[in-house]
Amino acid sequence: MDKKVFLKISYYFVLAILLYSLSIQLWDYFHEGVPSHHFLANKNLPKVSNWWGIISLPLAVAFLLYRIQLREFAHSNSIEKNKIKRLILHFGLAFLYAMIIAVSFSTDNSPISSFFFFGIFAFALFFPLYKSEFCLGFILGLSYTFGGVLPLVICLFLAIICFVLLTVSRLVWVKLVKR
Repeated sequence: MDKKVFLKISYYFVLAILLYSLSIQLWDYFHEGVPSHHFLANKNLPKVSNWWGIISLPLAVAFLLYRIQLREFAHSNSIEKNKIKRLILHFGLAFLYAMIIAVSFSTDNSPISSFFFFGIFAFALFFPLYKSEFCLGFILGLSYTFGGVLPLVICLFLAIICFVLLTVSRLVWVKLVKR
């Protein structure tokens, strides 16, 4: 896939996310009202309306796709098929993982949602979960349940923690191997 095709797909993907976000907000508006969520589900913290998802979600998707483009097209004007498959696999796995968290949270199954949420830190010791394709899948997987803002905030903190965990675990591994 060359750079022009990737950009064209990116534009269509951002447009699809914009329509997805807008349709969910309109559905909520005409049925039960657009929900708002407290940060960390704490009533003492401020509420964030899901209306913000119409702006934040497409911008986040565009930014993450831009980061993927910069990384993958840094040395050539095309991407190999195996790299495309890897990107789609990482996106899909993160999306499914986030969907498990969202569904278990929505069905008041907090032991499962907690297990999977904290399981991210175990995976972060071995995999680069801070990369854009993982973040993109995770944000989109949580967006239906939690709106367009909270998944961004959660993913920002998780990406920082995952980067630190992977870096430290690799440093520790190198020190142990050198002995």
